Amino acid sequence: MKTHRKLPSKAKLLFYTVIVLGITVLLVPALRKPVLSSFSSGKKKDMTYITDLATKGPFRVTVTERGQLDSLNNVTLTSKVKGYTTILSIVPEGTMVKAGEQVCLLDSALLVDKEKQQQIQVTQADATLKQAELNVDIQKTQNESDNDAAKLAWELAILDRDKFLKGESQRDLNVKQGAITKSREDLKRAEENFEFSKRIAKKGYKNQNDVEADRITVVKAEIDLEIAKEDLKVEKDYVQERKRKELEADVKEKERNMTRVKNKGDATLTQFEAKLKASQLTYEVEKSELERMLEQIDSCKLIAPQNGQVVYANQGSSRRGNGEDVIEEGTQVRERQAIIQLPDFSLMKVDARIHESKISLIKEQLPVDIRVDAFPEEIYTGVVDQISSVPISSNWMRPDLKEYKATIKILPNGADITKLKPGLTAEIEIRIEERDGVLQVPVQSVITIGENRYIFVISEEGNPVRKSIKIGQASDTMIEILDGIKTGEEVILNPRTHFADELIELEEQLSLEKKEQASKQAPGQARQKSPPSGKPGKPSGKSGKSGKSGKQPAGTKKSTGGAAGFVKRFDKNSDGKVSKEEVPAALKERFSTIDTNKDGFLNAGELSKLKPPSGGGRPSGAKRP
Repeated sequence: MKTHRKLPSKAKLLFYTVIVLGITVLLVPALRKPVLSSFSSGKKKDMTYITDLATKGPFRVTVTERGQLDSLNNVTLTSKVKGYTTILSIVPEGTMVKAGEQVCLLDSALLVDKEKQQQIQVTQADATLKQAELNVDIQKTQNESDNDAAKLAWELAILDRDKFLKGESQRDLNVKQGAITKSREDLKRAEENFEFSKRIAKKGYKNQNDVEADRITVVKAEIDLEIAKEDLKVEKDYVQERKRKELEADVKEKERNMTRVKNKGDATLTQFEAKLKASQLTYEVEKSELERMLEQIDSCKLIAPQNGQVVYANQGSSRRGNGEDVIEEGTQVRERQAIIQLPDFSLMKVDARIHESKISLIKEQLPVDIRVDAFPEEIYTGVVDQISSVPISSNWMRPDLKEYKATIKILPNGADITKLKPGLTAEIEIRIEERDGVLQVPVQSVITIGENRYIFVISEEGNPVRKSIKIGQASDTMIEILDGIKTGEEVILNPRTHFADELIELEEQLSLEKKEQASKQAPGQARQKSPPSGKPGKPSGKSGKSGKSGKQPAGTKKSTGGAAGFVKRFDKNSDGKVSKEEVPAALKERFSTIDTNKDGFLNAGELSKLKPPSGGGRPSGAKRP
């Protein structure tokens, strides 16, 4: 069956299904009878095999997913009013608006009242701020005056000290020293007068009373001289020392007072500056609150930032059992609640989810073919615009599922993009690579066992033969063959259905050989292991016929029980393996443990390793269909 044109994945699956059913119906009467082979050799072959030809031609590697349409430039208008408010008016849904037009009006009556009260708070805060500024200016002036007065007192105290030490002290000493000199002269004069009186009294010129008076004068002069000497000593030893210490102490006190006055003034100024700063912060807070209220009042008017169509953001809340929050006049809306969406229909995109197994193939700017379910006759083109670097939240029913969000930008290629609406379902086909002259077969014909790939072909004698192949890239339906078969060979599309037991034996043989090779390579553990009885010890891909390599006649027996029978019963899409959705419920919890190669599927080899229940040949947890 050759496919000459590319069909969508679903359409091609339906096409193959119809063909298979048609062949089955036609061949039911002759299923148990041999039919002449279509080969020129005239041999007979078993027509129960579903086959296709290995062809060489254009090869297209694509990734097909489904997604939803949305506007590439979608603006959501939300309520910026704190708390709750009410919608007073709103333009009808579906209205086309232009940038700058008002689309919704929220109730601002309460905000207007609060704005007036806040104006009063701002005025009071402004008055307090100005008073604090004046207090700071006054205190600065007062500090300057107090500091100047304290400094002047200190400088005067220094002058008084220097005046005494450099002038008054010596002057007072000189005065006292002069008094001593005068007393000494007075004493000398008195003694001379007394001696003169005594001489002339002997001659009779003076009487005895005059002589006695001169003697008393001498005694008085002596006393005055002693007093003058004592005054000088007291002045030098006590008076001047005391005054010097007093003046020096006064200088130090005035200096300390100058520092004290400065610190006191600075402390008072700091208090006023702190009050000023608090007043400034209070004013700024009150003013910011007023500006916020004014912004909130302005936010009650929702203005369209771009051209677009009004779409109400009705937020479904069915999980709470209370229906939807309908956007309409009179509805209460909370802060940050979406009210209106303005999608720009001239720029559209498709939001899709890419499975982790395919995300490595996707790159930005890859071409994409888009088919919208609502308009199946139109084919839109696009490019991969963005790819998320982290997986998005998976379904709670499948926590192990990892998918990445991809944004596909729809390009204007002549198709009518304006009729596309957000929310429409679309199928995207990302074109990874396109080449000509590629040898290819359907993907369901290739069997993977470990790192090896095998395929079953119909030989010229009409017998099924297993071949080892090398593969290249794969698309959703076809896989590239690098080596192993030639163009025109007839390949079997459902090999696991017919050769399950043989594949299980091959898988066990390859596993045994791998263990033997690892044992030989491990130091101290080199030992030979003989293959189990009844199983060939030849490498995979060798034929039982002498002289032929790469071929082996396939067995004709069909598995009806065991792991192969389990795969046959539950393999709904006939791909030779069972996915997690196809296995019974009892095995879903153990799926990741049984899936040893972590490819997301269970094959007969993996199921054969399970211990069956006593007396049965089914894998553990499997139920009869």
